[in-house]
Amino acid sequence: MVPAQKKDKFGNMDRKRLIKTIVGWLVAAIIIYILFKTIYNNRAQLENGEWKINWFYTLLSAITLGAAYFCGSQGWRAIIYGFGYKIKLHEAFRVIYLANLGRYIPGKIWQVIGLVGLAKEINISPAVSMASFALVEAYALPASFILIPLTLGLGQVASTLMVFRDVLYIFMAIVVIIFLILFFRPAGLEWALNKVLKLFKQESVNYKPSMKNRVSILVWYLLNWSFFGISFHFFLKALIADIRAPIYLTAGAYITAYVLSYITFLSPAGLGVREGIMSAILATQFGAPVAASIALINRVWITIAEVIITLLALATYRIKSGKSPGIDAAEKAKSI
Repeated sequence: MVPAQKKDKFGNMDRKRLIKTIVGWLVAAIIIYILFKTIYNNRAQLENGEWKINWFYTLLSAITLGAAYFCGSQGWRAIIYGFGYKIKLHEAFRVIYLANLGRYIPGKIWQVIGLVGLAKEINISPAVSMASFALVEAYALPASFILIPLTLGLGQVASTLMVFRDVLYIFMAIVVIIFLILFFRPAGLEWALNKVLKLFKQESVNYKPSMKNRVSILVWYLLNWSFFGISFHFFLKALIADIRAPIYLTAGAYITAYVLSYITFLSPAGLGVREGIMSAILATQFGAPVAASIALINRVWITIAEVIITLLALATYRIKSGKSPGIDAAEKAKSI
């Protein structure tokens, strides 16, 4: 009887995952269909628009996008340092951006599985790598929530979120407050991490990072989001000859769309959801058809960038390096 129950339990889990995957792809397909329909119905207006590729701004967009990916890998590297491991930049880059391929499957479990497997190759235990994933979320989301109100502002763009605007800001404020409490009381963060690990039947971890280390992690993720936003602004300037939208608005639009699509868990890699939110925000400045076009073209641009990043991450396997041993307590107390 027991094996049968286990089989039924896992069968239900598989069915739920399948249903969630199907729903995720349907949501993405519906939103993308709406955007394409908006573009098609207004194709005459778009044909008369001032579309022109500016290669200088295209290069600036690519450079700042690369800087964003660099900061993301440095952020995880700093997190791992807090656990007592000193790893090389190319190792952090490989683990993070190969694991990120799991985002294209609805839910975060595949990203975690990838992270655990890849981190094991550089001698990082499953418990530490799982805890590091939780810490990435713990630092990256509050960092974005700090930047969104600063970049997006409280004007007409925020009002496009309609009834969700105030709920969104309240949610962000609560998350930031909890983050700050744990930031200044890392013992509480260690307790929370071990509670999560216990749910997954993992051993406890020892996490007592220095203040310098905590500050460095936060700074890396603030830079990570900032470069993503700046890259998007240059992307717009590369597409539209006479763009008058200020950088704080365009950067905020990208960060907001990216974060909200990520935390909805609806579609793979936020497909469709990100484009829908981005279009709603940018429509106040460019109109619905142009905003929809921008969102879809940007998805292609980011996909190309992620393919290149993945190839670079795979290429790091050719870099010869020694093992990544743990560091002693005295060295661990220093910041990365």
